[in-house]
Amino acid sequence: MLRARILLNLIPRFAILIGVSALALFLFSRMTGNVGQTLVDNYQTDVAVQSMRMTLARMDTALQRARSEEKAAMRLMFDTNAQLFQESLESQFTNHAIAPQLDLLLQLRTNFQSLAEVGAQMLASATGSPKQRTLYEQQAVLLTNALNPLLDRIHEITHDNIIATGEEIQQINRTIPSLLILALVLALGISGYASFKLDRTILKPIQTLTQAARAIGHGNLDQTVPVLSNDELGELAVTFNKMAAQLNTYRQSTTEQIIRLHRTMEAALASFSDPVFILDTQGRVELNNRAAQTLSAQLNLDGALPSRLAEATAEVLRTNLDFLPDSFDEVLTLRVNGEDKSFLPRIHLMRATDARPVGVAAVLHDVTRFRLLDDAKTNLVATVSHELKTPLTSVRMVLHLLLEKSLGALNRKQAELVETARKDSERLIRMLDELLDIARLEAGAASLVKEPVLPADLVQSIVAEASRGATEAAVTLEVTVESGLPPVLVDRQKIGYVFHNFISNAIKYSPRGGQIYVTATATADRSVQFSVRDHGPGIPLEFQVCIFDRFFRVPGQVKRGAGLGLTIAREIVIAHGGRVGVRSQPGHGSEFFFALDGASPEP
Repeated sequence: MLRARILLNLIPRFAILIGVSALALFLFSRMTGNVGQTLVDNYQTDVAVQSMRMTLARMDTALQRARSEEKAAMRLMFDTNAQLFQESLESQFTNHAIAPQLDLLLQLRTNFQSLAEVGAQMLASATGSPKQRTLYEQQAVLLTNALNPLLDRIHEITHDNIIATGEEIQQINRTIPSLLILALVLALGISGYASFKLDRTILKPIQTLTQAARAIGHGNLDQTVPVLSNDELGELAVTFNKMAAQLNTYRQSTTEQIIRLHRTMEAALASFSDPVFILDTQGRVELNNRAAQTLSAQLNLDGALPSRLAEATAEVLRTNLDFLPDSFDEVLTLRVNGEDKSFLPRIHLMRATDARPVGVAAVLHDVTRFRLLDDAKTNLVATVSHELKTPLTSVRMVLHLLLEKSLGALNRKQAELVETARKDSERLIRMLDELLDIARLEAGAASLVKEPVLPADLVQSIVAEASRGATEAAVTLEVTVESGLPPVLVDRQKIGYVFHNFISNAIKYSPRGGQIYVTATATADRSVQFSVRDHGPGIPLEFQVCIFDRFFRVPGQVKRGAGLGLTIAREIVIAHGGRVGVRSQPGHGSEFFFALDGASPEP
């Protein structure tokens, strides 16, 4: 097995390491044990010899002074030093450094005992007596002179032992590096051989597998590696060969499937009557259908996109947000074969399974017919409204004259009928005026006289104009304007209509004593948002999407109106390049808002 093979390669290295470590420990323990103890013993012997010399000299001094001084003091001095000499001498009988020289120690003990006896006799004799002098000169001096050579001999032996120990330490110091170097060379040799064997048995198959895996990574799936053993490496080689064979089989089946899918997708795209362009993340056209190819050929685009469509596609790739316009404002008009064609572009971001963008699909819906129908509808509404307005104005004038009784008196019933007819004619004229305004806004005929206005000034002026109606309805207008807002470029009259419509609706649906909040704040995209929030009944969620449609009224509301005011407000905001919306919860009031871009500072 591979584990056993690696273990067998490592065992010699561990054995050499353990052997070298044991040898080094033995040599160092010997040097720090035996050699260290020898040095200590010789040092103690040398200290004892020095002590015995000094005590022997003091003993001799005590004997000399005992011949002429007080014997009691000299006896104490002699006995004390004799005791110290005796202790130092006896300690050397157990010292391993000098113990082999037992004859010297015994001779030293004998002479010392004789000197002690002579000293005792001298100290016992009368001070200055001839006997005392004879004992000192004939015996004490001779014994003292005999002890000093013995001490010198022991000192020499100790010195020789210290020198021999030093030489032994040097020999050990020379031996240890040699042994360690020899063991290191042996270890390197065995390690090199083991590494060579390991390279042939383990690393070579792994390198072969690595090269084969790298080739598979580059798409070359026809790879097999030799099976050289029955261990884990052999099993890995067998598994690798099976994997390569399965990948090769899978690639063949996947390739066929991809080809079928590609053909199916091409057929599906070809069935679309609208031009479809598939682009990569760099904005290059990778695929298009027959309608797109025909359009490109008619416009001489040479495989590229129309400029406006290319800009919209680049914006989608930059922001990762789909471009899905829901009005004719983003219609792309192209001159095709001498005719104007209208296309509504819809650009969808394509993502991989991990949500990573992989391209975009741009679809050009041909809305030429619908655009013409919308224009015809707008023109029809404008024409009809204009044609109806003149006779309705005449009818209103006649009814006014009748009410003024310029043509004669009316009875009460006639006056009530004429008054009702006059109010209905007034309502019809207002509705026709609103329809004409919508038509002009949709057709772009309503010219906007824009000027930069500070949001605070705009809000304050609108609230001042609407305060009278709020007071009559017993509601309070609360104004909040965020500081530091940039000016907005607006037509004050037109944008005032939007404000008045939002505020009048809030007043209409607010309870008496309620509050209406008029605010101006900055948004995340650096535009300015104006909003009007009330505490009215609110708008159900299912009706909020169509609240700005013409003639739409929330079912169940009792307040009267034609349902055109919010439509006109939306068209005015769109004409200013802004956006409009509503946030509402039933029972918690409504908030109508619109956002406008800040005016660029003048250079």
